[in-house]
Amino acid sequence: MKLKEEYKKLPKDIIYDAYMAIVYNIKDYDNITRIKMLDSIIKEYSQEDYLYHICTEKELLFLKYNRNNKLTRNDIKKYEWEIDELHKKFIFSKVTYSIFEEQIDNVDKALKLFNKRSKKSDDELVTFMVSVIKINGTLLSKAFYSMLNGIFKLDEKTYNAYLAHPLFHFYVDYHYIYIHNEEEEELFYRNYWDELDEIFSRRKELGIAGNFKFDIRDYYDIFYYGFPIRNIKVKKMYDEVSNLKLKTFYFQVIDDARLLYDYDHLNLFIKDDKLIEIIKEALDETPSGVLNGYTPKNYKKEVKKALDLRKNFKIEQDNACLSTADAKLFYKLYFALLEYINNKKHLSNIKKIYKQNELNPMDLYVIDDYLWQHKDEIIDEFIQINPNKFNKEELDIINNFKKSITGSFIISGYEKEYTKCLGFDGKVYMIKGINCNIQELIPNDMLPQIIETTILMFKDNIIYNSFFKTNEIRFGNDFTEIIINDDKNAIKYYHL
Repeated sequence: MKLKEEYKKLPKDIIYDAYMAIVYNIKDYDNITRIKMLDSIIKEYSQEDYLYHICTEKELLFLKYNRNNKLTRNDIKKYEWEIDELHKKFIFSKVTYSIFEEQIDNVDKALKLFNKRSKKSDDELVTFMVSVIKINGTLLSKAFYSMLNGIFKLDEKTYNAYLAHPLFHFYVDYHYIYIHNEEEEELFYRNYWDELDEIFSRRKELGIAGNFKFDIRDYYDIFYYGFPIRNIKVKKMYDEVSNLKLKTFYFQVIDDARLLYDYDHLNLFIKDDKLIEIIKEALDETPSGVLNGYTPKNYKKEVKKALDLRKNFKIEQDNACLSTADAKLFYKLYFALLEYINNKKHLSNIKKIYKQNELNPMDLYVIDDYLWQHKDEIIDEFIQINPNKFNKEELDIINNFKKSITGSFIISGYEKEYTKCLGFDGKVYMIKGINCNIQELIPNDMLPQIIETTILMFKDNIIYNSFFKTNEIRFGNDFTEIIINDDKNAIKYYHL
């Protein structure tokens, strides 16, 4: 049977979904017809070794069997997964249960290569990669790369090559999102496109992070079966549903409940109470996307542990910032420095900084960044010229600004009069806020929190430069526990 004959009557949106997963250089939905999409799919498969790479070893073994044997009813049942996937990839007909005419040469070339190599060596890594994205639903590319590099020691060039692998591309797509006004690449499982907003909102609501423990063998089961069937309860559920007439539909409903950790979703479509209980027991031990890969069972344990750890962050601050007079003095000296730099380097369009109120911090950020990169040179020059006619005490304070550290810190807790900033040098710096307690900006329930800032000496206190950038990273219980212990054992520094 010809490929076009089987697919040309399908709704355009279904063909377009397959077109996006198979073809790399795609056109917008409104600028291409069904027939043109099918032509593009056929053309893509004419690329050298493309069919070999888009198939798993299991699919190639089935195609090899099919080329040598006429399929029986038992074969169709035995190779159900392979047939379904090859049909989605526009290689195999579910009408005639045979390879499409347009794909026979491509299949034979793929099998020739497969026979020569005897094993598809990239299967293990690519199916693992797909399963990681499927489990989570979505994942930032940077986080995904860190994970793969930690397990498989992939360099960035190899990682990017695997992102473009036909098998990975078939199941996973990407888009860009903005985090702190910076564009970040986010990978997502293609079937979950419509759930992306719900995944995001549910993750914010449930707020779980950390390093979950999950057997790597289960990732391969998730790729081929959709669930970690080595688990006894999951296998029981899988077998029960596999015997149902509408099993494909039910597995989709169950996967949605898994992804979103939403068991109410089951009651909308499944009326068998006994089956629902079997499914819930299985899902309780299956990783969820909105739980960032934790199983609900482990999530409940982590929530309990998190509540216990929160007891370390209950102190309320009082007088943990500069006095009104000192805050005013700091900004007077600091803004004078920034205006001097900007007049000299023209880093920002802002005209006046010194003694100004209600300035836009974004106008100052680039100037501030330059200051701390060139602090010794700038401060020495400023003191020598003294453009604002500051007295000796004020110049001494400015000179002391050179005692500063720029970088990342972890706010590891609050004390009555100080904020504890754990440096990556193992020291805890006891800093003051400027106009307000830092706790007013970063509440206790956000601790521990990574910030990027510059800490500096002002009179007898460590303060920060009035800028800090928080990080989207949420610490899991294991890391929070490490931070709490490091904080307790570190020496506290009140001066730089």
